[in-house]
Amino acid sequence: MGADYWSSLMTTAKSERVSLEKLRGLASAAPPCISIVLPEREARDARIAFKDALAEVRAELAASAPKHDIASLLDPLERAAAEAIDSSKKPATFIFLRSPEVCESFRTRYLIGQPVAAVGECFQLRPLLALASKHLEFYILALKLNDTRIFKCTDQFCEAARFPKNAGTDAAGFVRGASQSSLRAEPVHDREHPEDHLGHFYREVDRDVNALLKDGHPPLVVVGVEHEVALFHRLTTYPACVEPGIRGLPGHLGEDEMYRQSLELVRSVTTGPARRALERFDKQIGTGHASANAQEIVRAASAGRVEHLFLLENGVVPGAVGGGADLLDTAAVQTLRHGGDVQTLSEASMPSGGPICAIFRYASEGS
Repeated sequence: MGADYWSSLMTTAKSERVSLEKLRGLASAAPPCISIVLPEREARDARIAFKDALAEVRAELAASAPKHDIASLLDPLERAAAEAIDSSKKPATFIFLRSPEVCESFRTRYLIGQPVAAVGECFQLRPLLALASKHLEFYILALKLNDTRIFKCTDQFCEAARFPKNAGTDAAGFVRGASQSSLRAEPVHDREHPEDHLGHFYREVDRDVNALLKDGHPPLVVVGVEHEVALFHRLTTYPACVEPGIRGLPGHLGEDEMYRQSLELVRSVTTGPARRALERFDKQIGTGHASANAQEIVRAASAGRVEHLFLLENGVVPGAVGGGADLLDTAAVQTLRHGGDVQTLSEASMPSGGPICAIFRYASEGS
């Protein structure tokens, strides 16, 4: 096939986000699967590292594949590297994946994992799983009686969002902010019961937050003076508020500082489905429905029993060959192939204290 075909097959990821659907597709790729991972302190150093990695891969393929097959596999990778690797002095990790039907490249500013140059029955997906865990989407709710605002954020930016069109219009005493960018309350007339007034207002805010974030329930960080944040947390029905929130008066805190503190808080906690799964792990470990044993988990994943798999970023299995990299990658690939969820966690968030743990769909027959 011609070079144009292979060029069209190669995809260079412009975004750092890696979807679960993308990971499932990669997990199902037919061999031989080539994985090259280059974490470099300076992006320009990746050129030399890529040449060395390609030489390793070429030597491994030479033992089992004809020369023309090797060329058809590796030529697109060389073109992708030439396009992806620049002369930047900034840190970057480059990930190249190649199989007979897959040709993907990824670049991220995060330094992820260890250098990899491997040919196997499946891709080494842990670097991409780590990349997926780095990408964050969350919202900031800045509480202020006369100017409550909401911001949409990722790990890279923060921008003002808008409340639903009719926000703040259903309850007497509350008025809509300009262009739905803010909500504000009328002045407090009952000075003896200000908490009732705040509570009324926060219930309206809570309703509008739930309407805005109903799809996916991203983490929500509430920012405000301490007693108001505590009151909102007590009243809200939104299921993904990040405790304890950020203490500080919006406007005085500054948007950049508010975003910095909120991002740090979101990074430090596990929220949403992952948090609920980890709570299940704590309850089910020892019952046959959960495990922290790498070999047991690999067997369960291969049988389609793993519902949730958690991996320690850069984790190793004590006593295993090569730190157990093959065990951890196999567990991840098999879990994805069978429709399970896989997530990389920090050491502080891993419940077992080890490199891997899992929740099973059902216990084994011997349990």
